[in-house]
Amino acid sequence: MDITTFNYLYHKTRGYSREDIIKETGLAEDELSLLESALAPMLEEIENQRPRAESIGSEFVRLSRYIYEQKSDQECGLTRPDAIAPRSGEMYPLPAVGKLSFGDLSLQEAIGQRRSLRKYSGIPFSLEELSFVLWCSSWARDFRSNDRMEITMRNVPSAGSRHPLETFVDARRVVGLKPGVYYYHPIKHCLILMSEDPHMQDSIFEACFRQEMVNTAAVNLILSAVPYRTVWRYGQRGYRYLYLDAGHVGQNVHLAAEAIGGGACMIGAYLDEAMNEALGLDGQSEFVIYISSLGKK
Repeated sequence: MDITTFNYLYHKTRGYSREDIIKETGLAEDELSLLESALAPMLEEIENQRPRAESIGSEFVRLSRYIYEQKSDQECGLTRPDAIAPRSGEMYPLPAVGKLSFGDLSLQEAIGQRRSLRKYSGIPFSLEELSFVLWCSSWARDFRSNDRMEITMRNVPSAGSRHPLETFVDARRVVGLKPGVYYYHPIKHCLILMSEDPHMQDSIFEACFRQEMVNTAAVNLILSAVPYRTVWRYGQRGYRYLYLDAGHVGQNVHLAAEAIGGGACMIGAYLDEAMNEALGLDGQSEFVIYISSLGKK
């Protein structure tokens, strides 16, 4: 789904008249007519699902209580999921985590001065600084695997140490690293190039509703969730933990950014379909769950 399609559906499902849709979206008459025809089935589905959507939040909380729980796939002996999603591509090593050190900012100072930062100076990140942020938020300090269980141990907590989150790096201004979109491998502590095509970064900017901080950031970190890693152990209640785990990562990103003289802003406002499409995710077995823009003050 692109932004044009979203804008039409957004206004149409909120009762805007044809004239107001044209005014709000900038669509031409013929463009609007084409969308009305092509998206009629989707509009019907949205209207049919709307009564359910109106109470889905409270229903999810209610029905993911333990009293509704059945045996999990782990309890039923089903094969455990992998702790890391397989990715392939050109690898770019990052500076070793044991050699990273940035000033003497105390934890109390980092917490006290943390603010969501949306305007950046344009000063690029160094590879060491990017390595440090990833070490704080996504690095796996231990990996354990056997037939029954596979887990990673990281610098952020996760329910059952399932760590269902994957990290993508939209690198825009990093010294020694060509602009592009990378996958961060948490065990090898390296980047795997997905694409250096500027169109992919443009798609990410568009999917974030053109929030300017995404365009001017040194780096945008995009977290995806692989729900079955957690659901395998905790059933449907595991979906609660995905968002808790994402919050843990977000706070560490903020504190790491402070430590290197930068700042971060966590982003929840993005077009799900467009973000998943930009990264080649199916939106079901893996989907974008959280985004962070980072830059220097």
